[in-house]
Amino acid sequence: MEVSLKRIGFDSRHILENLFPYYVYDMSEFMGWPPNSDGVFTFNPETLDSYWKEASHSPYFIHVGKEIAGFALVRNYPGEPEVFDIEQFFVLRKFKGKGVGKKALLAVVANHHGKWQIRVLKENEAALKFWVSAVTHVVGSCYEVSLDIDVDLEMHFIRFETVS
Repeated sequence: MEVSLKRIGFDSRHILENLFPYYVYDMSEFMGWPPNSDGVFTFNPETLDSYWKEASHSPYFIHVGKEIAGFALVRNYPGEPEVFDIEQFFVLRKFKGKGVGKKALLAVVANHHGKWQIRVLKENEAALKFWVSAVTHVVGSCYEVSLDIDVDLEMHFIRFETVS
């Protein structure tokens, strides 16, 4: 299965905005977010603006062959600009469990060498298991997992480093 990344240009932002409610739906399991009165999971599209305004932010579509399989939103972590952070990462359900996420992480870190962190909601045990496996695939056992506060949530932080 050929997995690749494509940087999301501003002209394709609307596609990301169309996919984003599926991510919000997935996260609602842990965050308790309800759909709106029309039954739609919504978000504020302005939260994506920095991906086209800030040089330290990189939006990517994940592709399997020519098909969009998800997205990865990468940034330098606020307050620690030397650390790359996956702000959001989403793989469509039809591609889950097929190695797409692991291959996408490999492609992401190949584009951004250095210190990394991945934040995982404390309650999301399946995501933690995925990320530990994916990071192990990238750096072997050279990572650490800890509980820290991110803004106002206690989260698992997976920290590692890649070299060119």
